[in-house]
Amino acid sequence: MNRDLRKLWLIIPDQLPSVIRRCPKCKEKTEFQNSGKFRVNANGRLLDVWLIYRCSHCDTSWNMTIIERANPENIDKEEYKGFLSNSPQLAASYGSNRELFIKNKAEIMEIKTGYHILETPTITPINKESCLEIQIKNPSALKLRADVMLAGALEVSRSQIKKWFDAGLVIAGQETLLPGARVFDGMLIQIKKEEVIRQELLDV
Repeated sequence: MNRDLRKLWLIIPDQLPSVIRRCPKCKEKTEFQNSGKFRVNANGRLLDVWLIYRCSHCDTSWNMTIIERANPENIDKEEYKGFLSNSPQLAASYGSNRELFIKNKAEIMEIKTGYHILETPTITPINKESCLEIQIKNPSALKLRADVMLAGALEVSRSQIKKWFDAGLVIAGQETLLPGARVFDGMLIQIKKEEVIRQELLDV
């Protein structure tokens, strides 16, 4: 793992949330599950993309709007390829995005589940005072403690993580994090070098 570059962690629920909606075939509200497949439609110079959900009872489909009436030139080329190839990572990312559910006026079926982290390398150099920087994407708004997440993902003991927090080595947005701090979407976690903290204490 290259520690000189920032890491991007996408937090994905082990079980993606389903949508509760009225099924026209079942004639009642049913659970619609993420199929993991996209529908892409090019109409002239404009592009629409949907994520397909299917009724768990009769397999009727419902399309959740991802991109609407967009110029293809404004869409990331790799992401566009992912839509066409039904990328599992894209289906998981968009299928756990609460803002997208709200935009589509979709009723989410809450599921208590575990999670896993998809790490993507970036080309952003870390701050010279840091030994590790992690940008967090938590689109599903899972309620996670930063110390528990870091211990599991970095394979570091909880006692060692606690020492980092107690020593003020873990910060976010220039603020020192407390052990019980919650993880939020867009959060940048920086783990500072111990010698930097020692020098700061000497300068006080």
